[in-house]
Amino acid sequence: MSQILGFLGIAFSLYFSFEHEGSGFSGFIDPAAMVLLGLGTPSIMLLSHGITDFFTGGRLVVSSMFSRLRKHHDEVIDTLTLLSKAVRSEGIAAVVPFRDKARYPLLRDGLSLLINDFKPEEIRHNLSARVNAKQSHMQLAANLFENMAKLAPGVGMIGTLMGLIKMLSHMDDPSKIGSNMALAMITTLYGLMLGTIIFGPWAEKVALEAEKTLEIDILIIEGLLNIKGKKSTAHLKDIMKTYGAGKGKDEAPAGSPAKKGA
Repeated sequence: MSQILGFLGIAFSLYFSFEHEGSGFSGFIDPAAMVLLGLGTPSIMLLSHGITDFFTGGRLVVSSMFSRLRKHHDEVIDTLTLLSKAVRSEGIAAVVPFRDKARYPLLRDGLSLLINDFKPEEIRHNLSARVNAKQSHMQLAANLFENMAKLAPGVGMIGTLMGLIKMLSHMDDPSKIGSNMALAMITTLYGLMLGTIIFGPWAEKVALEAEKTLEIDILIIEGLLNIKGKKSTAHLKDIMKTYGAGKGKDEAPAGSPAKKGA
């Protein structure tokens, strides 16, 4: 389905660009160039990506602008610290009120596994699978925008060549030279602007969001396993230092799902 929509989008954007008589450089607005870049670029990406990738990418870009990861990180640390002490003194029944108050989905799911007395390896496998699935979706979205950033200038060059061809074929009609020249030049401008100012930063934003999310998720997994084994609070603090927020991609823990692969 996505490939059919992609081909239709490409065909319409090219047809519109061929047939539309542009309004020149007035205000740097050219409908033909806008359709070619605004519709043609995502339509080409539909040939290799699904529609859900676009929705996921858009959602991640919007959510990253109002990111609550710092609050989630603080919530996870507070919950794990208090829960570690509670479980050592009161037993596994102390997990229930913490589960009910948890807002971060993976933390809430992990606490449910503790309550249902899953084995440590089952907890790790279950939560790691969810983390890997989440990271896979975020990586697809980041790759989508990264590829669109590379593709947009190329689509702009297609518009440039289209405009030059139309201009040369209408040299005997001066009234059409200006509009065709406008299409030839402004599509390159649009392509560079989309790739450099919009799609490129979006790709980086989603990638950074994925890194920060992974750090929190691994902290949850290791923290819950520490609580399951009723290890010391000092050991839990070491885990928090190891998997704390703020590290770069190259510093991702060797035992994380991102390193192991889905």
